[in-house]
This record gives sequence, C-alpha cells and structure tokens, in this order.
Amino acid sequence: MDFDFSADQRALAEAIQRIVADHRDLPRTGNVVEPRAFHPATEMEAALAGGGFFDIALEDECGAVEAAILVYEAGLSPLVLETGASVLIAPLLTGEALSRPVAVARLSDLTRGVRFLSEARTLIVDLGDDVAVVDMGAHEVVPLDGVYAYPIGKFAAEPDLSAARRLGAGKAGELRRLWRLALALDIAAAMQAATDFTTDYVKQRQVFGRPVGSFQAVQHRLAADAEKCRGTYWLAIKAAWSGSPLDAALAALQAQRAVTQVNYDMHQFNGALGMTLEHALHLWTFRLRWLVGEMGGYRTQAADVAALAWPDAPRKAG
Repeated sequence: MDFDFSADQRALAEAIQRIVADHRDLPRTGNVVEPRAFHPATEMEAALAGGGFFDIALEDECGAVEAAILVYEAGLSPLVLETGASVLIAPLLTGEALSRPVAVARLSDLTRGVRFLSEARTLIVDLGDDVAVVDMGAHEVVPLDGVYAYPIGKFAAEPDLSAARRLGAGKAGELRRLWRLALALDIAAAMQAATDFTTDYVKQRQVFGRPVGSFQAVQHRLAADAEKCRGTYWLAIKAAWSGSPLDAALAALQAQRAVTQVNYDMHQFNGALGMTLEHALHLWTFRLRWLVGEMGGYRTQAADVAALAWPDAPRKAG
C-alpha cells in the first residue's frame, strides 16, 4: 500500500513536478529528435537551482525524504540531471553542499568508467572504511562514448588521492547506505517513466486492427511491471524515512532485480522502434542498463542484505 506524505512534502513534490514538466522537451532538428545517447537537462537544472531545491536536504524541517522526492521526480525526465549524489548523498554524508555535479565511486571503479565523472566537480570515493572527497579541478577526465544514457568519464591517469579530504573511519557504511538509496530512486524513476511511455505507446500502436494494449497478455505484463516500479519506489521512500542500512540495501536489491524484466518488456512492446535514438524509450532503459550493475549489482546487495539482517549468522568460506 502507499504511504502518505505530509502537506509540505506533497507541495514540494508538486513544485518539482511542474518544473520537470516545463523542461522535459527533447532537442529537435526540425521534427526529428536529435540522435544522442543522452540529453542534458540544462534548463531544468537552472530552474531547480534558482529555486534552491538542490540544498533541500540541509533545510530546516527537511532531510532525506525531501531529497528523495527531488531525486525521483527529476529522474522521470527523459533529460539527464545529476541529483542523487549532490542532493542526497553529499549533504547527508558531509553536512554541507559540495560543488556539483558530484560523482560517486568505489576505489575499484577508478580504473574504469564512472557515471557523471566526465562533468563532475566533486568525487566521493568509497575506500572500504573511510571516504575520500576529491576536488576534480586538478584531475583530467576522458569522456567515454557508449550506449548508456548517462555521461560517463574515466580518469586519464590513475588518480592520487593522498591529498583528498577524508571523512573518517567508519564513514563508508553511511556512504553505502545513501548510495543505495539514491540508486533505488534512480532505478524506480527510470522504470516508471519507461513503463508510462510504453503504456501510452501500446494504446496507439495498432496490430491486427486493434491497439497492442488491448491484448490481455500485454496488460498483465504491464501491470506486473507497474507493481515492480511502485514497490521499488516505496521501498526507497521507506529507506529514506527510516535511515536504516538494511532498508536501503533491500530497496537497492529490489530495484536491481526488477530491471531485467522491466527492460525486456518495454523493448518488446515498443518493437524495433524502441531501439532508435529518436524514440525516447532508450533514454530511460539505457540508464537502467548502467544502473543494474552499479555498486556491484544485485548479488552484492543480496549479500549485504543477508549480512545486515543476520549479522551473527556463520559465513561460508569463499
């Protein structure tokens, strides 16, 4: 079942929804959408910044739930905007607003591509126990081309983190909790947007003289996908409210487990058109292709769920 937001939280969500709705148009050349792997949400970012929304987690009477609302609502847009790290992770981890965009990575990720690293001004690194906060001004990053609907970057050379600010022993656990929460919200938003887009499409697409969406088999699978979307969303909102590492791990696990089936269904129901760059579907489903493996994928989340739920249980070697 759904939980209720407070009046202030509902007002916040509605204000963000209006901004997202006003700045969701894809750039076009004539009547054709410009064929890109992703489109930056430049105008939406300016509108949210002008309203002070990026600092919502640090406002009096606000916190993780309010930040989660922004991350989710912005993630519904076909345009890409970095919010999870700068709106939710960074302020709740450090108690301050870091220079955004912010990228987040594990130490082992620094030899390969990292989401948003190509444009990041700050990088937060999970060192295992401690956390490093890196000013990206002194580091050279190479943007990576690919099908993923995010800006991806890689360090031109292995970074030296010796001068980076450290947050202290034990902070990595809190980073992972917040990262999992942001990850679940990003996935929930992309899945919901792809499902909504596909639901509209199958109402219009005709086969055998009737809409694709009129077939019961299509309706059943879309209903199951809608359940996955809402279940993921409310698990993430609960995790934001509770502050529980177990709740965050469960939300991330549910999110990453749901991606494969949702992505499969959305592309099947959109047909070959869904793979084209002028069709908006890929702007969400190709985000999901990246997010499904972030933080080690669902097997890592499942192992940590078990460790958090049963901390005293014996562990099998290997």
